[in-house]
Amino acid sequence: DFFPNPPLAYQDGYTFLGLFDSDKNSIHQKTNLYYPFSSQRDWQLAAWLLHSGLSMGKIDSFLSLEMIKDLPLSFHSAKELWGQAEMLPSGPHWLSRVIPMSHPTKSPVVLYWCDPIECIAMIFNHLLFHNYIDLMPCRVYTTTEKKCCVFTEWMTGNDAWDMQLAIPSGATLLDTILSSNKTNITSLTGDCVAHSLLISLTNIH
Repeated sequence: DFFPNPPLAYQDGYTFLGLFDSDKNSIHQKTNLYYPFSSQRDWQLAAWLLHSGLSMGKIDSFLSLEMIKDLPLSFHSAKELWGQAEMLPSGPHWLSRVIPMSHPTKSPVVLYWCDPIECIAMIFNHLLFHNYIDLMPCRVYTTTEKKCCVFTEWMTGNDAWDMQLAIPSGATLLDTILSSNKTNITSLTGDCVAHSLLISLTNIH
């Protein structure tokens, strides 16, 4: 059984593809899907280098190899590669703030964050989650007599049903998940660590 009052669409919002269409380079992407890179192979190599963890110096050394120079690449240095990558449509922007401490520290304590509303909006309209987001609570039973409930996803639980009853009719219930994890950033050079706070939606199944 689905909740009796389904969510309503009050106005059109932006979508994942809408972000690409509104990008300043979208006119070039109509003829070249991989712009600002020249081709699929060009983008594949660029994506590998960007995710490889190599330093800019090592990327420059790789691109200076004679066999790599013979490839029809749109970039010839790490600086050019990062410049083209920054032209791609981005997600929520990072912000930072130095946190004042009551006692001295070896290095400043910096808080980096993204707007949580922007993060949730990006998750909500991302193509990867199309048809995988539950927009209203439901109750699942084992038999047609509806004597035994089955609880699987969060939207099948009693809490989701009760929360939907408490909000205005037609509103969409989104429940967030927050999790924290300690991450080592450097070793043997200051031992910097970050305590990342991750956000997601329980509506995803």
